[in-house]
Amino acid sequence: MNFQEFQDKFLEWTQEEIEAKKLDGFPICPFARKARLQNKIQFIDARDNLASSYDTFDKETYEIGIAWVDGCDMSEVEKIIELQAIKDTDLLYFTSTTTSGHFTKNFTNCVFIQLRGDLEEKRKYLHTTKYYDSWPLDYYKMITSV
Repeated sequence: MNFQEFQDKFLEWTQEEIEAKKLDGFPICPFARKARLQNKIQFIDARDNLASSYDTFDKETYEIGIAWVDGCDMSEVEKIIELQAIKDTDLLYFTSTTTSGHFTKNFTNCVFIQLRGDLEEKRKYLHTTKYYDSWPLDYYKMITSV
């Protein structure tokens, strides 16, 4: 799969899996549809340059970066994003892989890059709803502890 095919498939996966409502009536990510429709998703091909590709995230224009790391050693990816998190404290980095996630699994391996302040505000709002009621406690703690 080339980078354009990845982007197309990611957007399709987002619509079918991430934006779809779960049994509790909430989508996995209540903000994904708006980000997609407003072109607030930046795709980054990080496969050949793990160390510096995250620096290309344009936090002035986008709400989320999706860094494609398919075929990369995920332990190396984790080490690099830990260093990135220290380097740029305004951003949060999460791996989304074929084996991670409680509600759905990604079709490939990615790193999600998000604006810390924006994500904290969205979580604050979600706490005023019943959004987190269906989350297992251990998953909730793992996701929100950053």
